[in-house]
Amino acid sequence: MTRVIITMAGQRTFLNWCAAAALICGLSACQHVSQSVQTQPTSTPAQANLGSVFEQSDEPDIVGDLIAQVEDQEITTDQELEVAAIRPAAPLPEDQSRSQLAEQALNAALGLLKTKRPEVKQPVQPFSLPEKQDTRLRIGLLLPLSGDYAGLGQDIAGGAEMALFQVNDPDVDIVFFDTAGGVQAEQAAREAVASEVDIVVGPLFTASVRKARPILAASAIPVLALSNNIESASPGNWVLGYLPEQQIDHLLGYAISENKTRVAILASEDAFGQQVLSHAVSRLSQFGLQPLQTSLLTPAVLSDEDSLKQAIEVFSRYQKPADDDEALPPPAYDVLILAGGPDFILRTAPVLSFYDLDPSRVTYLGTDLWSRADLVSEPSLQGSIITQATLPASEGFEKQWQTVFKRPSNTLARLGFDAFALIAVTKQEMSRNTDKAQQMPIDWRASLIREQGFAGFSGQFKLLPDGRNQRQYELYLLTENQLTTLDL
Repeated sequence: MTRVIITMAGQRTFLNWCAAAALICGLSACQHVSQSVQTQPTSTPAQANLGSVFEQSDEPDIVGDLIAQVEDQEITTDQELEVAAIRPAAPLPEDQSRSQLAEQALNAALGLLKTKRPEVKQPVQPFSLPEKQDTRLRIGLLLPLSGDYAGLGQDIAGGAEMALFQVNDPDVDIVFFDTAGGVQAEQAAREAVASEVDIVVGPLFTASVRKARPILAASAIPVLALSNNIESASPGNWVLGYLPEQQIDHLLGYAISENKTRVAILASEDAFGQQVLSHAVSRLSQFGLQPLQTSLLTPAVLSDEDSLKQAIEVFSRYQKPADDDEALPPPAYDVLILAGGPDFILRTAPVLSFYDLDPSRVTYLGTDLWSRADLVSEPSLQGSIITQATLPASEGFEKQWQTVFKRPSNTLARLGFDAFALIAVTKQEMSRNTDKAQQMPIDWRASLIREQGFAGFSGQFKLLPDGRNQRQYELYLLTENQLTTLDL
């Protein structure tokens, strides 16, 4: 595997070529990236501001610098031939005709064919990580970098790569491991252990977390999973995703404060739908309430229009108005929780509206999944109330992201940045408080669990001892195809 030496800030960094190309193109390969640049420690407030490592940086355009440095490197023999082929031709000597030159070129080519030796392919040497030094921090990222969900993994990897260069710590390495959407999760975890990583960011999906966690736990490697499934959390294994349970708590708290206590829950019969349904029922019971109606819709019902209409007609307790009565009967519920993913919402909301159970008559409550553009513009959802994490102003992050990746960022990119920055900032705090020889290994449980929490581009959050995270959420009104902050 070819290696490239890249110079940044007067220092040399050895990168595997695939990783260098990944940083330049915005794509992440399952390879090693290490950074060797000098930095001066900066003061950190009681609440670690992860965004400050980005906002306060005065580094030049990293990607442009990388491209320039790669272009300046010595070119291999094959590359020299390719470059020579596109260089402008030198002018012909005045005493040499084009026909003579063509004849000479043909004779030379025939001579090469006679003397050309069979090409011997050299075996590709497998890439191996440098030996782990005790004073260095090695972070492993377990992400879907191939397969159907590679785009999601690349978003997270892009955020982590931005944080790597903004944190600017010469003693931090980052290594990518491909879970292939879950197919290779166990293999990726074993490779992470063999690579002597100190802490892992990822995996993304619940199934991948379940496969990787026992392998990593056996080697006492802490995990910052990017899942939003609370069942993936345990001591030393934190989840950084936006937990739907906390969002449901926030939404129900609002509804009950508005004296809207007649609650109905329509859920998809998948893990997410059942998880939200179960938590909502449990939370209502703490207020001495129970839902008036719950219903689980199977994939078979959702895929058949007649079956879906029949199920929702029963669920909505639809009453057909009398022929001579233009007024609609009052709805059976005050609040409707739609527990499912975006496709489930888009499938059921128009049918609910058909049976007079639309947001103008019943308060729809939704999670941050409803912030997707196609849901925000859906006519049958106008008037709904959703919750989202409180996000900081981050124009600098968005501008730099679009400069590097030529597309808008998303929550996964922000989570990737915050996860890496969280670890790196924690290490820097240890560096200021202890001698370098005593900095590793870090007691991650003691270091990451702090009352003040962290302020990042994914919002303010803190990690809890049981592996959950706690975030601040705000309420938004979905109206006129946009989200506006709900004034309480």
